[in-house]
Amino acid sequence: MTSTSAALDRPPADIVRNPRLFNAMLLVIVFVGGVCSVAIELSAARLLGPFFGTSDIIWANLIGLTLLYLSVGYFVGGKIADRWPSATLLYVFTALAGFATGLIPLIAHPILEGSLIAFEHLAVGAFYGSLVGVLLLFAIPVTMLGFVSPFAIRLRVSSVSSAGNTAGSLYALSTVGSILGSFLPVLILIPTIGTYQTFYALSITLLVASALALFALHARVHAVGAVALALIVLLAARFWTSTIVRPPQIGTLIYQTESQYNYIQVVKQGNTTMLMLDDGHAVHSIYNPMTEITGGPWDYFMVAPFFNPNETPRDVHNVALIGLA
Repeated sequence: MTSTSAALDRPPADIVRNPRLFNAMLLVIVFVGGVCSVAIELSAARLLGPFFGTSDIIWANLIGLTLLYLSVGYFVGGKIADRWPSATLLYVFTALAGFATGLIPLIAHPILEGSLIAFEHLAVGAFYGSLVGVLLLFAIPVTMLGFVSPFAIRLRVSSVSSAGNTAGSLYALSTVGSILGSFLPVLILIPTIGTYQTFYALSITLLVASALALFALHARVHAVGAVALALIVLLAARFWTSTIVRPPQIGTLIYQTESQYNYIQVVKQGNTTMLMLDDGHAVHSIYNPMTEITGGPWDYFMVAPFFNPNETPRDVHNVALIGLA
């Protein structure tokens, strides 16, 4: 027997009371880790959208940094798994990833507000510095989620002859979870409960899965209690966090919501009510009951009745306006 196969034949450091339950919980963690790694990335885009927009450079930063964090996680996680092949350690890492995910809305909010002030004063360096700072918020949870696959492979591989099949199966399961994670926040979570609450939902999912895995492994109160305490802290923080995703640049915010496509704000300034989308630098529509002319591009619709010289505005009741070229 070679030294490599001998090392693989060593069992994990944990005392496994129920091998089937051990394997089942390991697969659950792999699946949940795959879901959350991609869901965090897509939720991050919606978190940054109201402040920085959703341009190609934003997506390039998000995708590039996410891949960087996962690469670091794969590399470091593999090193740690070889030295300490412990399922307990893996579940501690996933619990920490869940807790760090729940901290994102708390830490991001003041940084994003600061970036708005920097942008208003044309402090471009501070503005992009804030952007980088926000992107770095995702380093800890995504990197730790990168630990999951190499750890799971190390814990499941019993011999060199089965290494390929084991690695392929686990990566396939993680990828299926990532597919679900790419649709879940965009189609269901964000439109239903909002961006901040989506981060809390992902955080709670990781914490609960880690707590169940630790309990199945050890049935020790202190392990689950630590995760439960982290969960309580996050739930308390959830109610402490401001419900305003982005402060309005002008006027007073009277309504906000999130759809599948946009962050939506209704802002009132004097007698004027404005509908703003995403980063708020452009007003989607405007209404002032005191005047028909706004002085903006919306007035094109007001002058449409004058397009026909043979009629007056009072003669026009329905208009189909296609393009303004």
